[in-house]
Amino acid sequence: MLLPPPPPPPARALAPGISPGAGARAAGPELQGEAGRRERQGEEGEEEEDSRGRAGAMAEGAPRRAAGEAEAAASAAQEEPEGACARWGAQHAGARELAELYSPGKRLQEWISVILCFSLMSFNFYNLLFCLRPEHAFSIIVGIFAGVITADFVSGLVHWGADTWGSVDLPIVGKAFIRPFREHHIDPTAITRHDFIETNGDNCMLAVLPLANMAYKLVSLSPEALHQSCPWECYVFALAVFATLTNQIHKWSHTYFGLPRWVTFLQDCHIILPRKHHRIHHVSPHETYFCITTGWLNYPLEKIRFWRFLENIIQGLTGEKPRADDMKWAQKIK
Repeated sequence: MLLPPPPPPPARALAPGISPGAGARAAGPELQGEAGRRERQGEEGEEEEDSRGRAGAMAEGAPRRAAGEAEAAASAAQEEPEGACARWGAQHAGARELAELYSPGKRLQEWISVILCFSLMSFNFYNLLFCLRPEHAFSIIVGIFAGVITADFVSGLVHWGADTWGSVDLPIVGKAFIRPFREHHIDPTAITRHDFIETNGDNCMLAVLPLANMAYKLVSLSPEALHQSCPWECYVFALAVFATLTNQIHKWSHTYFGLPRWVTFLQDCHIILPRKHHRIHHVSPHETYFCITTGWLNYPLEKIRFWRFLENIIQGLTGEKPRADDMKWAQKIK
């Protein structure tokens, strides 16, 4: 007697950390219709369940977690064909080469920037307290909110510029400032292995000049002039603080173990960049959702195609193709 054929095996779900296929990557954020949106929602649900499982496993201790991560890395390496280059992560040929370009001189610049920035920030905060007046309360709140919005936009502008244009081979700025952006796309979790200095050094450097100018005004202007300019100074201070913390917030958006509860609370309330929100940017070819302080401006800027508009102008004027250098490093095999 003939037996009926066995039922087909169920489709294997993607393991955590494994990128979806080309079709899923092509879906893009809110840009490819309802089907793509449903696919992302399903993936996010699976990832959320997986994150909860991982969070439960944290109670079993760091040694076991480290062993599990090492085992996962070894398993991923075994899945690659012999002699093939890792598609992403710390073992990617481009990621290894870019990491080796981090120099002692760069480290010194980061240390100096961090010390100067936080010294000026503390000085300015202390002196601002003496400028506050109850009648300025509404203007100060508006100024702080505007500072946060501006910081989010500036983070997107800098992020878009460094992701889209330039090359690691450029003198001075290439290895010092563009290199981390190239490394991040082919090894997104490298930022979670950076210490506080490496994570925040460049942002601190950008904030030093406005903070120094603010400190000068706080010690040179008359009390009456300072009272009049207090809302503006609060705007500048909020902008400088959130710009300084942007890459730390960005690091938290890639961190899934050991975050303080107050950080996850701020992420869940979308006061700072949430982890799920930032995943949209890491869909190849990394052409959207560039704002990484709060992420509030990502959706409206995407709806008006702001970044595409700028790219079309620059490409038309220069002939340069957006993200050409980023793609070159992503395809590096040795």
